[in-house]
Amino acid sequence: MKRNFGQVLIEKGHLDASQLAKVAGPVHGDLELAQAIVEAGLVDAKSVLEARAEALGVSCIEINPYSIDPAIVEVVPEAIARRIRAVPLFRVGNDLTLAMVDPSDVIAIDEVRDATGCDVLPVLAPQADIETAIQHYYGVDNLIRDLVEAAQLASAVPDSRPEEKEVDLAEDAGDDTPLVRIVNLIILKAIRRGASDIHIEPDEDGVRVRYRVDGRLEADEMFPPSLQAGIVSRIKIMADLDLAQKRLPQDGRISLRAEGRRIDFRISTLPTVRGEKTVMRLLDTGSTVATLEELGLQPAALAQWRRLIEQPNGIILVTGPTGSGKTTTLYSSLAAINTLDRNIVTVEDPVEYDFPVINQVQVNTKAGLTFATALRSILRQDPNVVMVGEIRDADTATIGIRAALTGHLVLSTLHTNDASSAATRLIDIGVEPYLVASALKGILAQRLVRRICTDCRTAHESVPSVGMPDHVVEWLERNEFQSFVGKGCRHCGDTGFRGRVAIHELLVVDEDIERAIVRGAPVNELRRLARQAGMVDLFGDGLHKAAAGLTTVEEILVATRMEEAEATEDTATAPPAPEPALAPVE
Repeated sequence: MKRNFGQVLIEKGHLDASQLAKVAGPVHGDLELAQAIVEAGLVDAKSVLEARAEALGVSCIEINPYSIDPAIVEVVPEAIARRIRAVPLFRVGNDLTLAMVDPSDVIAIDEVRDATGCDVLPVLAPQADIETAIQHYYGVDNLIRDLVEAAQLASAVPDSRPEEKEVDLAEDAGDDTPLVRIVNLIILKAIRRGASDIHIEPDEDGVRVRYRVDGRLEADEMFPPSLQAGIVSRIKIMADLDLAQKRLPQDGRISLRAEGRRIDFRISTLPTVRGEKTVMRLLDTGSTVATLEELGLQPAALAQWRRLIEQPNGIILVTGPTGSGKTTTLYSSLAAINTLDRNIVTVEDPVEYDFPVINQVQVNTKAGLTFATALRSILRQDPNVVMVGEIRDADTATIGIRAALTGHLVLSTLHTNDASSAATRLIDIGVEPYLVASALKGILAQRLVRRICTDCRTAHESVPSVGMPDHVVEWLERNEFQSFVGKGCRHCGDTGFRGRVAIHELLVVDEDIERAIVRGAPVNELRRLARQAGMVDLFGDGLHKAAAGLTTVEEILVATRMEEAEATEDTATAPPAPEPALAPVE
């Protein structure tokens, strides 16, 4: 039941009748009265809010404008949210909890109910919190559109090919410049969507922005061609790159604070026939390092990996394409062996996570500090463990191999399709086979596949067969394989996927594999020997994850390119039915 707001304040002892009368005269309604009381300094804002809630007979809540599920916000149209000054917080069944500045506005509540089809449960929240949340969740796209119009009006650049434009932004006009704000909002949008990369690329019709989310590129904004040079120039200024250089690729870095945390960006520009393409990779320095258990290795592979990284010497490699989580695996491994009795030194490009105790070196190519030169110096620092961010050339590979043979444990990454190809790759770039065989202890290959959304995951009625090799379909049916899919919901943006999970294959070098490497055996033979020794390959590990409801068989096929693999008819790489330990990870 609704009560008199002023009387509630008096009953609670916040003010007396005479004080109330002084501020109540010129105002109309409880909301204006509340504002007048706070502005007069008679009662603090929190107490006034609680008294208003009690008078209205609703709950009072202080919300974090940045912690609301974006999918919930989308339930209420932006126009309505802005007009009635309200934002949805969560939905349980058909009940939608709505934070409002004025919960007594029954017309507004009816409008939300008609627009959403939900039963609305109004709660009172601070006006500042609601306005911040509205701007945070609804404001970016519209603000970008407004800024694009402003930038076009302010631009004197003719509508011609991007490389012919001369937009000089060397003199920074400040954060109020439309182009500056456009770039900032592009970055902010990527952070909110959990993107790993931003692609800003010129096209015939304009400048396209795409975000890589959960490993997949998603098209977003399309800007007019006249803004292409300005956007690229702004990013170059932020990364301290050469504005005049448009014919050669450039690389740089940006570090900024957004959404309450520090995020580093790796910047890469590439000249194309339509202008410069820019890619920005996001590195969240505030994220925590995953434990080895959280990497998703099967129990047997995890035990083998622990034994490998505890060895006093040898070289251990993590392989896979760019963006497959290799650095995350190395960081988790370093965290597991990081103790005060070990001298651990790393050389990285870039340093993505700041470890205590560990000595980390940032590559600086312009200054002549490469992986190879840093590695030479590191070996004079009495290290126990050396982590090399990536083996890119024969010099780095040879130094790393020799370090592994002289009493150091070396961890590094290599770009190969699978674990069996790593030894061949080292030999191809110039390392002697006998050195590779002697130093190499283990190779972990991995891929990242999309994780099924846990909120809409359901068992698949039949074995999926579209696009699958016949022998794979036959094996799945013969083993009564239970697969899962995501139906799509508001939590995953109706994609059926949310987040990613890793699949692995771990090759441990034994005597048979060592002898095969020395005599230059081909990749197929190394793979066969590894399987005989018990290696479960990427596809087999993927089937474990699919059977556990973590991902889909289609995702595994795409990640492992089974259409082109040499899998045998009996699917020798496929694992038995998953054990209880493979229960879905929430």
